[in-house]
Amino acid sequence: MKKLISMLLVVIMTMSIMSVVNVFASDIKVTIDGTNQTYDVMPVIENGRTLVPMRAIFESLGATIEWDDSTKTVKGTKGDVSVELTIGNTVAKVNGNDATLDVPAKIVSDRTMVPVRFISESLGCNVGWDDATKTVIITTSTDNKLAKLISTYHRPIPTEFTKSNALTDIIHFEGMTQEEQESAYNTVKSSGEVVCTEDKFLETITTTGPEFGTSEVVNVDGQPFKKALRITCTEVPEKSSKFISRTKATPEKNPGDGVNGKDIMLLAFRMRTISTDAEDGMGKIQVQIEHPVSYTKALFKYATAGKEWTVIYLPFTGVDDATSIGIRGGFAKQVVELGGIEIINLGPDYNMSILPKTEKYSDEFNPDAPWREEANKKIEEIRKGDFTVIVKDKNGNVIPDAQVELDMFEHEFQFGNLIKSAMHGNENYMKNLSSLFNSAVVEHSLKWAPYEEKPQDARRQIDEAKAVGIKYLRGHSMFWERKFGSNGKTYMTPEYMFEESITSGANKTKYDELCKKHIDEISAAFKGELVDWDVLNEIVVHNVFESVYGAETWKDQFAWAREANPGIKLYYNDYMQLFEGYYPTLDKLVATGADFDGIGIQSHYDNHQETPSQIMAMYDKLDTYGKELKVTEFSCSIPDLAHQANFTRDALITAFARESMEGFLYWGMWDGSNYAAYSPFFDKDWNIKPAGLQYIDLVYNKWWTKNAKATTDASGKATVRGFYGDYDVTVTINGKTYTDMVAFHKGYDNVLEITID
Repeated sequence: MKKLISMLLVVIMTMSIMSVVNVFASDIKVTIDGTNQTYDVMPVIENGRTLVPMRAIFESLGATIEWDDSTKTVKGTKGDVSVELTIGNTVAKVNGNDATLDVPAKIVSDRTMVPVRFISESLGCNVGWDDATKTVIITTSTDNKLAKLISTYHRPIPTEFTKSNALTDIIHFEGMTQEEQESAYNTVKSSGEVVCTEDKFLETITTTGPEFGTSEVVNVDGQPFKKALRITCTEVPEKSSKFISRTKATPEKNPGDGVNGKDIMLLAFRMRTISTDAEDGMGKIQVQIEHPVSYTKALFKYATAGKEWTVIYLPFTGVDDATSIGIRGGFAKQVVELGGIEIINLGPDYNMSILPKTEKYSDEFNPDAPWREEANKKIEEIRKGDFTVIVKDKNGNVIPDAQVELDMFEHEFQFGNLIKSAMHGNENYMKNLSSLFNSAVVEHSLKWAPYEEKPQDARRQIDEAKAVGIKYLRGHSMFWERKFGSNGKTYMTPEYMFEESITSGANKTKYDELCKKHIDEISAAFKGELVDWDVLNEIVVHNVFESVYGAETWKDQFAWAREANPGIKLYYNDYMQLFEGYYPTLDKLVATGADFDGIGIQSHYDNHQETPSQIMAMYDKLDTYGKELKVTEFSCSIPDLAHQANFTRDALITAFARESMEGFLYWGMWDGSNYAAYSPFFDKDWNIKPAGLQYIDLVYNKWWTKNAKATTDASGKATVRGFYGDYDVTVTINGKTYTDMVAFHKGYDNVLEITID
């Protein structure tokens, strides 16, 4: 019995120790001067103290390190300060003097773990703890009261709103009713030319992937049309592209003439579901109209329907010679029918925004969607802080009953847009850039080949952006392993990089030399002006040099960029985060030991709009890599302005509610010069769109602190809770007014002392 009790005690003690120690990085984060830290062995907590890997913390804080294996003692030195710890010993030494530790250094997973607060404070840093986010916040400055105010520019921000500033009082746009859609379709049909009739569409139907189902033409009763395409999926394929019903009909005005890529078109049909094993009882298809060789898609949209015939309208812009039409039906074991199929060509100048459209959107975009409540709680928790103003007289005596007012004039979070040559001399572009954004990214002119050809373009764009108050500028991008841009003619990487001696792998020395030379030159040209650089861009798909020289070249490029750009953040930027194929490439980059700070998420939601839950799940997965995140190229180019607005609203909320997210930048704001057909902000005449109104309401109404007032208490203190950012501070006492400008940013004490004469 005694042996049994002893064994139980040993098991309980062992489990207790494990429960204390094994609280890993999924729970604990460490930041140094705002930068998330990543360790090969993640932080642990023991007796309320956070331990981190010895070498990583010393080197991150600028200390040199010595290890004596015989005594199991580590010594870190920074300037005139030395810190010594011995494994298992609660007595440490700082400059030779004993210091008692609550928790000693210890070995975890073959790594020496040391108490982060003791090390940091011994080396002259300030250490804070954010319990809400379980983050150790280290600042290397000895004065942690306030962040440095780096700009006093006051942009002409929006000030008029239709909604309150309550986070729950959102703007929501409703789409067209079915009656409105039918009426609009009749008007559209009379305005255009039917280029694909029902009879022509059903004349010749074939099936790709017959092992997954069948495609056939069937008779229909009780409808304006007499025949329909019946798609029967008997086995769901692993990829939807494996099962496609195809027609030999095309959207050409005249067979063989091709398609004009500027023409606006509308695909219309009726759809019903005969049977399905889908949980929601809805049949689902995806329509594709694409180039038969390049597979560039003019239309790639889903449609859903229940048992009753449902009208489906899918507007699209033609792609040159995109003549191949197919319908993917392998999303469930189902039988669906499509009838009354027509394609109308409306020419190149038709206003696509007035076309009828039919799409079923997730309930997650509804105003009362439950996920938004939790997101708003996170925003209150992570994007706001308590700001204290202490008022004293010139003798140091505190002054009670002083009136204090805080007005935000800039956000700490980076809300931005791209900058490009088209903005030069465009008064509307510059006015709206200044009014709406505090951040910008160079779209084209900092890429390697374009910069070498016309360095003056990048210089002008950055200077013009700074002149209208853009505070945070991004560099995009040092390396894009792609020869030409989308036009197939403009070099993205210099032509000389594709000489045979380099592409064959015969001259790595020359390859490295040219890469480092490029980094050094472009970094020197914009030193001190950028907050971060995309060092690598789109390496999942474009990796022509990595395939020759290996992933270690990526590590080298980040190392050279770090050396040339001290003090700014380095990013890997890509667009594939929603697809499993992205993560092996990210893992490969991480495995090299590449030194990068952030992951850029391009976020082009043009042909697909994920639900907020899907986007948040993607962010969850990226967070496991311990890097800061940034939405770098957001777009939502869809003609349905109501859904574009609601989707943009919720994309902004999901990003702003994410602790690791540092910014949200758009990839264009104006239809007059935009890489995709429909920007989220302005049409060609600079009329603001619903999605633009959503952005203004969130950023400048709901996420902005203005006219926040408090009165100093008996200790001379007044505290206001607000969004992190830059503020005008006004103090009024005895009829006199005193003002100051200050940065209240995350990770600082945020205490401002004002002396009144």
